[in-house]
Amino acid sequence: MALLIGIDVGGTHADGVLLEGKEILAKHKIQVDQENLSDSIFTLLQQLVPDNPDQVERIQLSTTLCTNAIINNQLDDVGMFIQAGPGLNPSFLQCGDYVCLLDGAIDHRGKIIRSPDNDMVLEASSQFRDVGIESIGVVTKFSHRNNIHEQTLADQLEQQFAHVSTGHRISGLPNFPRRVYSTWLNAALKRKFVEFKTAMEAGLEHLNLRCPCHILKADGGTIPFSGASDFPCESVHSGPSASVMGCLALMENLEDAVLLDIGGTTTDIALLADGIPLLEPYGVTIQGRPTLIRALNTRSVGLGGDSATSYADGKYTIGPLKKGAPMAFGGAVPTPTDAMVMLGSIEEGDTAQATKAMQALRPEQNPEQTATELLQSFADQIHTAVEQMIDEVFSRPVYTVAALLSRKRLQPAQLITVGGPAKAMQDMLAGCFGLPCTVPEHFEVANAIGSARTRPTLQATLYADTADRKLVIPEIGLQDKVRKYFSMEDAEERLRQVIMTQAAEYGLEEIADIDFVERQEMNTVRGFHTSGKIISLKAQIRPGLAQL
Repeated sequence: MALLIGIDVGGTHADGVLLEGKEILAKHKIQVDQENLSDSIFTLLQQLVPDNPDQVERIQLSTTLCTNAIINNQLDDVGMFIQAGPGLNPSFLQCGDYVCLLDGAIDHRGKIIRSPDNDMVLEASSQFRDVGIESIGVVTKFSHRNNIHEQTLADQLEQQFAHVSTGHRISGLPNFPRRVYSTWLNAALKRKFVEFKTAMEAGLEHLNLRCPCHILKADGGTIPFSGASDFPCESVHSGPSASVMGCLALMENLEDAVLLDIGGTTTDIALLADGIPLLEPYGVTIQGRPTLIRALNTRSVGLGGDSATSYADGKYTIGPLKKGAPMAFGGAVPTPTDAMVMLGSIEEGDTAQATKAMQALRPEQNPEQTATELLQSFADQIHTAVEQMIDEVFSRPVYTVAALLSRKRLQPAQLITVGGPAKAMQDMLAGCFGLPCTVPEHFEVANAIGSARTRPTLQATLYADTADRKLVIPEIGLQDKVRKYFSMEDAEERLRQVIMTQAAEYGLEEIADIDFVERQEMNTVRGFHTSGKIISLKAQIRPGLAQL
């Protein structure tokens, strides 16, 4: 059987596994250098690659590259061209300091009202080049109905800028502000991701690895590097997705549950309803901006084993910052990991230094009591974050979460905990939540297992107006003619072909069943008579584990 390598790059460690089917042949964990992610990955790969590299069928990795760029405010400046059309004040769509608000318009049926002024485009392009901008985003309202203005501008701008992102390729869903923010984010990440991809490809060649390499996406699926470099925004929240898929790979017969991945920097939280992870209904919000980036419904909180900890006014403050390693491992500030080392729930580390960390927190108190109180506070704060997440899910309109339509509240029956500190925190969390807490085998590399076991996902959206004999599939830039009697069944078949073609282009020989969702069909009327239909349909390969 062919071998798979899964790698998860977190904020503190990078984990890797070598799998043959479901069997783990090797697993490793190393400290990660966030400034040189590709080097950390190669170091890990060297420990995982078998003697015959040709045995490796595929490498799949989740990476913090894009997430870190957002958190650390290291996004590139982007030159945005935005065409809002009449009836909308576009000032709220400002993305950074370099925005050209174009004239011209396309209506909601995709008909051209007026083309943009090319002189305005030329002037803005010159200004963007003068300040050294390399990445451009182009978004026109209703480009999911007609992409002609976006595509014309993109063809023109590709001759002048290294990276161009267009809104219709990001998503075919009808939300203009979200498409603007998604395109801006994609453009702001593109240069960094392309550099990462180039470094990875050189490293894989050096290690004689000729197999495909896939990136884990925010929705819990994967995409080959060839596609990921066009849509780097889809790899945001890659790490939390790996947590969810790892738990699903290691556990069976799940019902309502809370998934916790306790890392060195953050704790990632996810919820299962009837054993199914919740999906963000429309797209994640990043830096306060709503996007069309499909993602699993997860939350990352700044509570990690290595989070800097202090005590004042009768309470322990844990995180959200991390200030180096725990004192038990040569660091300078107390952390929850120090408490675990001192109490003997983690075997590694210097116990004497861990004791000093607890004494530094509360000099007047027995260090064992301080360590116990700190871990209790750690568990309590995780519990509070979970309750807040459940409240948030049920504060939304219920139709946004299909698995919860008949529910008033999620009723978790168990906790599933993975990550380095999982075993050390198991009993404390069980007591705090009042639920059984399961720590599965291989919990410390669960995310890497999730990365390896995840199957590819693809999606496409179709819009057809039979009165105008027009069909659009925005994600692939397709505009075509259709017959007057084009039906929903025809739409399904057309989208099935598109998904199969995309899969073949990505080198995917086998794909899972295709789901058809978000169906809409309505008649159009002219002169008191039905003139045709408007059909809207979305097709997707649902996120899940690959069959082995």
